[in-house]
Amino acid sequence: MQVGFIGIGVMGRPMTLNLLKVGHDVTIYARHPEKEEVQEVLKAGAKQAPSPRAVAMASEIVITMVSNSPQVEEVVAGPGGILEGARKGLIIIDMSTIAPSVTRALSEKASAQGVHFLDAPVSGGSQGAINGTLSIMVGGDKEAFDRALPVLEAMGKKENITYVGPSGSGEVVKLINNMLVGTITAATAEALVLGVKAGADVATMAKIIGTSTGASWQLANQFPLRAFNGSFKPGFMTDLLHKDLGLALDLAAENKTEAEMTALARQFYEQVQAAGHGKDDYTSLLKILEEKAGVEVRIK
Repeated sequence: MQVGFIGIGVMGRPMTLNLLKVGHDVTIYARHPEKEEVQEVLKAGAKQAPSPRAVAMASEIVITMVSNSPQVEEVVAGPGGILEGARKGLIIIDMSTIAPSVTRALSEKASAQGVHFLDAPVSGGSQGAINGTLSIMVGGDKEAFDRALPVLEAMGKKENITYVGPSGSGEVVKLINNMLVGTITAATAEALVLGVKAGADVATMAKIIGTSTGASWQLANQFPLRAFNGSFKPGFMTDLLHKDLGLALDLAAENKTEAEMTALARQFYEQVQAAGHGKDDYTSLLKILEEKAGVEVRIK
């Protein structure tokens, strides 16, 4: 298919490469075409367009993968945006994590032009994007979802691509997921620091907990890959998780629901940002707790 992609970053680069690998004709727009990630996808066969509008004119499906709600609004509905170049029947798939209310508003604007707008946020981090095994939760028109499925399957694990329901549903599920990511990671880091401080070995703790009732995806995957080796190379940046937890708190307020654990976790990540680790992986929360306790949680 003719696929457009806007947002060639940590996630967008491997997602675009996977689209190219299975034979889709990909046109991209990048604000900074000189960046290494952009040059890599161009060398792999993607074509470059001068604006989101131009991407839409060349595509049957346009994917956006950017940082926040204002950026999605800009590339979709702003001057020179996707909707300016969209013909009837175009499918826009926003794979960013943004406010469900913004998703619904953009879906209404798109629908007025005969354009479909799907919210399809992802889970699995940069490694899932590289491997093409992302979990994708999709809200919007079911017929548009069915048409877009071959494109989604190039980036996600087939059995983990789920149609959730009407517009905004995908974003709601993603925010609920990331509420758990934030709180589980904070609790795991706090527990491991205490364990080391009290004399336990990190590898032994990870092994035992991994087969016990305290097990989690973060402990099995993210901590070994990003934290236990001390790299904290971003699979998912602290800044982005902090943003998502804020969106989750907004959603809770809109629905008059308490979210005290999420609010507390978000305060932890504010400390991480204040310490200069906003661009590091979200497991860098561990570093803040280590410094306070005077220990390091590492596996050699």
